[in-house]
Formats: sequence, C-alpha cells, structure tokens
Amino acid sequence: MLKHFTNPPNWFTMASIFCGFWAIVLAAGNPGDPDVFYRAGLLICFAGVFDMLDGPLARITGRGSDFGVQLDSLADVISFGLAPAVLVYSWGLNALGGLGLVASFGYALCAAMRLARFNTMAEGQPKSTGEGLATTMAGGTLAAMVMTHAALGKTFVANPTAPLMLTVAFSLLMVSSVPYRLFRSIRRSPLSVAMLAGFFGLGVLLEVRYDIALWFFGSGLVYSLSGLLELVAHGDLFRRRASGHGIEVDLDDEEF
Repeated sequence: MLKHFTNPPNWFTMASIFCGFWAIVLAAGNPGDPDVFYRAGLLICFAGVFDMLDGPLARITGRGSDFGVQLDSLADVISFGLAPAVLVYSWGLNALGGLGLVASFGYALCAAMRLARFNTMAEGQPKSTGEGLATTMAGGTLAAMVMTHAALGKTFVANPTAPLMLTVAFSLLMVSSVPYRLFRSIRRSPLSVAMLAGFFGLGVLLEVRYDIALWFFGSGLVYSLSGLLELVAHGDLFRRRASGHGIEVDLDDEEF
C-alpha cells in the first residue's frame, strides 16, 4: 500500500477525494448558507480538475496501474456522485421532503451504476464516444447550478421543481445509452480551434463580468444536450442490436 500512496498520479486522485469529502462536510453541516454552498460547489469543480490530471500524469510518468484505475472510479463515486447529491439536497431539494431525498439518492445511485458499467465495458467502448453522460460532467454541472444560484445573489431556492427535474434528467442520462462525444475525438482543424478559443474566451469574459459559475453551468447544459441532439440528427448512425453480451454500438467514424 505504501507504493500506491507514494505514486504521484494517485496523489491527484486522492486530492479529488478530499475535495468531494470537504464539499459533503460543507453542504451537510451548513444548510441555508449561500456562500457555503458556493464553496462546496467550487470544491466539486476542483475535484474535476484533479480528476482530469491524474490520467495524463499516469501516462506521462508511466506509473499507471490497475489499482489507480479502481481508485479513480471510487473517487468519482464520492466527488461526482455523493457530493453533488448531498449538495443539491441540502441546497434546495430538502424542501420537497421525501421526493427530494429519493431524487438525490437516485442521482448518487445512478452515478455509481454508470461507473460500474463503464468499468465492465471500458475495453469495448468506441473511441469517439462514451455511452451515457459522464459522472464528472453531471456532477460538475449540478455543482455549477448551485454556484450560479449563489453568484446571482439568491439566498434560497424559490422553486425547487426545476432543480429536481434537472437532477432526475442527469440521473437518467448517466445510465442511458445516449452516445456522448469524447473530447479527445475532436478534430484539430482551424475551425474547431477557433471555436474552442471563442468558447474559452467567453468563459473569461463571464468570469470578469459576472462569475465563472455561469460559464460552467452553461457549458455543462450544452454538452448534456449535445448527445441527445446528435442522436436525433444522426440516429441512423447508432444502430443498437441486442446480443448475448449486452448492447453493441456501430459507428461510422467518417460522420464525426
């Protein structure tokens, strides 16, 4: 175990776990404080940053391991499953009583189920898409929703129905078969580079003028809808057929 504790890529994974744990402590221990909710959401976003760095570091240093892969999935359950569920419940869904509790638990459960499916099907996944909304994106967007609410100066949730619907929608998208384009599959063309530059420039503008949470929330919603829109626009490209081992996905890479 000492070898795993001293493995640099695992440090970033453990940092992600710490951010998720701290977010849970803040959200559960200080109900009704917008500033605390904002900080809890920000910690989940920081957990996302650490989650993005551990994989590349493992490849660069050649210190990747099966232990690290499993640790990363467990970290995702905490930071993007449990932490966002506790955050949205303490922030607004608790006003709905049992319904809010069921929705929050349902989100955490779907996140764990999505990660379990990913671990068992990772080798068979297509290179350009992933099946279902990633837990990192779902959890980060829920956290950004809470941060945006606080950044706009609102002290309490006037209508928890909209957050409830969004939480349920993310839960279903995580365990769905909707194909989502992976960032590494984006072609490096002048147009794509220009679009990404403009996209991040908009983020900087919103950070200076308003709050970076607005950009995080908007980006998460756009990406969450992108899989559904692409499925509708190119539905004939995703031909699912039952097999003895599950669902097979046929993709024509030339269409992406």
